[in-house]
This record gives sequence, C-alpha cells and structure tokens, in this order.
Amino acid sequence: MTRISLRLTPIALAIAASALLVACDKKTTTTTTPAGTATTTTVTPSPTTNSAMNSASSAISTAGGAVVDSAVTAKVKSALLADDNVKGLRIDVDTSNGVVTLNGTADTQANMARAETLAKGIDGVKSVQNRLTVKP
Repeated sequence: MTRISLRLTPIALAIAASALLVACDKKTTTTTTPAGTATTTTVTPSPTTNSAMNSASSAISTAGGAVVDSAVTAKVKSALLADDNVKGLRIDVDTSNGVVTLNGTADTQANMARAETLAKGIDGVKSVQNRLTVKP
C-alpha cells in the first residue's frame, strides 16, 4: 500500500546509491621497455557489478512506483473531498500499482457509486476496488 511504500522510498534510494559505489576490478601492469618503464591500468566491471546494478534498477523502479501511487492517492482523495455529495472524510484511499482501494462508508448507494466513478476518472488509476459500505 502507499503508506508503507513511502517509507521504503529512502531505503530504495540508498540501495541505488550504494550500487554506484560498487568497486570495479582494477589491474595495473608495469612493463619495462628499452625506452623506460610503462604502466598500464585497465578497469573492468567486477562480476558483482551487474547484479548490483540490476538490484539498484529494481529499487529505483519500486521507489518511483511509490511516488506515482501516492500522487494518485492524493488526487483521488482530493476529488472525493471536493464533491458536494460524497463524504470524502469517511473514505480511506489506498493505491498500489495504480489499483485504488476505497474503504469506509457512504451515506447512500448513489454516493458509493459516485466515489468509485470519481476515482476511475483520475489519471493513473488502472482499476478501483470499491469496498465501501452504505451507512446513512
């Protein structure tokens, strides 16, 4: 859910930063030639670099998804609060991977349906799970 994902965002960014610090294999060769001594240094990615970069990429994607989900949650909640009939304060909104879940109560069946319609109209919403109950 979005609330948990936002707490994981700093962790994901730290993982990405540490992946950038993964050391490469560095090999220095000194060769003696008639003209003098020549030193050649080659740097190649270590075997663990690929794995670390893949992990970092995954962490960044997860963090980015959390940011998108929190923006969707905010937009849906704002739409619910702005509607004159839907009691937005009685509705909890959670978003995970673009799937919005509405929990709480509505005072009528029509307002329950209206809350779902408002949520579906928000950009970034893939689907809506309407778990609202009617309590006048």
